Amino acid sequence: MLIFAKLSGDNPDLGMGEAKALCESRAGGHAVIEYNPPVAVLECPREVDLGGLGGFVAESGILLWRGRATELYSAAIEMPSIEVPAKADAEGFGSELNERVTRLLGEQLIGAGVRVDVRRPGAVLKAYRMGYTTYVAVIHPHKGKWRLKDVRSRPFRHPSVLVPRLARALVNLSRPRMGGVLLDPFSGTGGVLEEAEDVGCLPVGVDLDWRMARGSLKNAKWRGSLGGIVRGDARVLPISRANCVASDLPYGRMSSAMGSTTEELLRQVVEELPDFLEPGGYAALMVRERVQPASVNGVNLLETYLHKVHDALTRKIFVYKVTGR
Repeated sequence: MLIFAKLSGDNPDLGMGEAKALCESRAGGHAVIEYNPPVAVLECPREVDLGGLGGFVAESGILLWRGRATELYSAAIEMPSIEVPAKADAEGFGSELNERVTRLLGEQLIGAGVRVDVRRPGAVLKAYRMGYTTYVAVIHPHKGKWRLKDVRSRPFRHPSVLVPRLARALVNLSRPRMGGVLLDPFSGTGGVLEEAEDVGCLPVGVDLDWRMARGSLKNAKWRGSLGGIVRGDARVLPISRANCVASDLPYGRMSSAMGSTTEELLRQVVEELPDFLEPGGYAALMVRERVQPASVNGVNLLETYLHKVHDALTRKIFVYKVTGR
């Protein structure tokens, strides 16, 4: 099955990393057919709602057709069975052509007997033009999904809190499985834990700062979480087993309070990974841009991503895979 994904314009590489990770964890594998930022086409054994699950994936759906824009009007697009109300849409053709293409796709929907609802569609038959290539896909709409997650509504807050979509990206890059345990050894206010639970994991957080641990527990109770928060030291983890790890490591004064630099904390955590992750388990660890990756036997550095938070701060994400003990 071919899946079309429109990636976030501010960091398509991170969105592509999420798309690949989600296809691996949710569908058992993937093959990248095309990566033309901000558009990607992946082949997966079954459909994965990348747009609904990904922090940096704007939209996704089943790819129906791909070709030159001039061929679209005569193309024989094989319509799948769409059981929910749908609408047609087009993007990237220019305002006048967008309307013409939208009408063309709307006629396809009506001809296939699909109920049309332009206000509250459950699916969107959409054409995208990117350069010389046009894509037609059935998209799952998730408009405004991150607007509903306002960190200011949490009972416990901190200036260093991760925005939800970046926390979600960390979770996705760790390849969590439904019902599995995701560990955040520097859980802070619990943003990563919240995103882990939202994608079907059992989150477990650890933090050395008792105020953070207590505040994170307050947030967890507020949202009705089933996960756990433990006050403890990430360098001597009070947990024997997890399925994956996702965490934003402390830096500056916060890391100094632990008596270690961020580089030292990173190495210590990576060294511990084979002790509580099975071979094949993943960890997504975020640090400041200047921090170099740790090299440890039995743990491979799989991927590295950069994300610019603002002009003065760029974060780096390392994705590690445990290969042995």
